[in-house]
Amino acid sequence: MNSTLRKYRLAVQGGFFLFIAFLGFRFWQFVQHFETRGKTPFVPHPDGVEGFLPIGGLTSLKYWLVTGDIHPAHPAALFIFLGAVAVSVALKKGFCGWICPVGFLSEHMYKPWQKLFKKNVKPPRWIDYPLRSLKYLIFAFFFWAIIITMDVPGLHNFLDGDYWKVADVKMLKFFTNISPFALQIIVILVLLSIPIRNFWCRYLCPYGALLGIAAVVSPFEITRHDDKCVHCKKCTRNCPAYLAVEEKGKVVSPECTSCMTCLSGCPKSAITYSTPGGGRSLTGWQFPAILIGIFLSVYLVALATGHWHSYVPMEDLKRLVPIAGSLQHP
Repeated sequence: MNSTLRKYRLAVQGGFFLFIAFLGFRFWQFVQHFETRGKTPFVPHPDGVEGFLPIGGLTSLKYWLVTGDIHPAHPAALFIFLGAVAVSVALKKGFCGWICPVGFLSEHMYKPWQKLFKKNVKPPRWIDYPLRSLKYLIFAFFFWAIIITMDVPGLHNFLDGDYWKVADVKMLKFFTNISPFALQIIVILVLLSIPIRNFWCRYLCPYGALLGIAAVVSPFEITRHDDKCVHCKKCTRNCPAYLAVEEKGKVVSPECTSCMTCLSGCPKSAITYSTPGGGRSLTGWQFPAILIGIFLSVYLVALATGHWHSYVPMEDLKRLVPIAGSLQHP
């Protein structure tokens, strides 16, 4: 089962990554049509790229809560946001450990260092704890700025404005026309992610902070059964979040991404993913099946209710896409 679980996870991660890469390519083709003034073939907007607009998703959520309506521009951002939270409520931070493309790439950055030196660099606690708090502070800022302080006129000003209509194009331009300063920051983050596991995810990702908070109410937890444990400490050594799994009866930390590395690497099957007290456990295929089922269900609800496709008028796309790079945040 252990090796099978690793294969399931790699298949799910790889599948989502390839699908996201395909969406990215199609979106680039979509943008090219407008930037070349129709000289390249038209490609329909690939809804789903809004997954890279989580702040817009949070803003759309506030709009929905206070007005009762779902804004027609980029509604997929809202539903992908809700899907990620729903997965985390049900399966802890399963979105981070099984779906997120940034987490997938980060994992492949630190593994060569781990294989070469047999371990990764673990910052001392006096540095690690303050750094870990940064992602929660960043999330708290966005929560305060959007959920607490933004009023209805402010929501309309943002969601009805030109900036939000082509926010996905702005995101693409960030990477295709990246500034020297932004490139330097990305290079630094990549270099830090080689010796230090999941540097961005561990210290800076506000999305991960939110999902960690949502995961607190999950009915499942990593449970170590002491009667089977031989205390080889492989679970602790292999944990990407540096959690001391071998010292605990159960893992309830918001840093746990449900990656199942501790479970799949246990030589005696002493670790389960179960309800409190080691009650109902999920088998190898059940976890990814539930995770994909939740995400797919959210997508189908959005599609069935007409809240998946982005309704930005063609005239606005023709006007705004070519100048998206120069648009400023309202």
